[in-house]
Amino acid sequence: MEEQETRESLRAFVNYFAPVEEEAFNKYADLHRAVQIRKWDHLSREGDSVKNLYYLHSGILRCYYLNDGVEHTSNFFFSPDLITDLDALRENKPALSNIQAMKDSVCFEANFAEVEELAYEYPSLLKCFFKMYEAILRSSINRQVSLIYDSPKQRYLNLFKERPNVIAEIPQHHIASYLGIKPETLSRIRKKIF
Repeated sequence: MEEQETRESLRAFVNYFAPVEEEAFNKYADLHRAVQIRKWDHLSREGDSVKNLYYLHSGILRCYYLNDGVEHTSNFFFSPDLITDLDALRENKPALSNIQAMKDSVCFEANFAEVEELAYEYPSLLKCFFKMYEAILRSSINRQVSLIYDSPKQRYLNLFKERPNVIAEIPQHHIASYLGIKPETLSRIRKKIF
């Protein structure tokens, strides 16, 4: 993988949220190192200590929680995206989430404390992270509201419309888990729609 291509991908991702001056971006990019995750392997697991932010350069990752041996999918990440267990990171406690590769993936990890220190030095970078976290929060709120108010069929239709890449690339049992329904319920919904 070309380093220049990677930097340009990271630059486009950062600038999507807020423009960051060259010096700040270069220092931020220099904090990252490549991590390759093979399909079905985990980037992190429940109980792990979380110290890093991950920029997903290529591939697909799934975040899930285990409860009584049952996996509950909370999100799917497609490149480009920023990933971490923010609660574990901020509260300095073991992770509750599991982050697994759905296909061979490449992430770039950076130590959160170093990123945060750099962001305080460069207001443009701080603004960028504020906008990223705002987007993550809004997405989380929209998901919670959908789980409360929308029927399973409506949740599936929303997913189909808003995130067609999930429908196209993720196994049905993981989609069902993400929608908060059983795989057989998803099957019935799909038969009625298609």
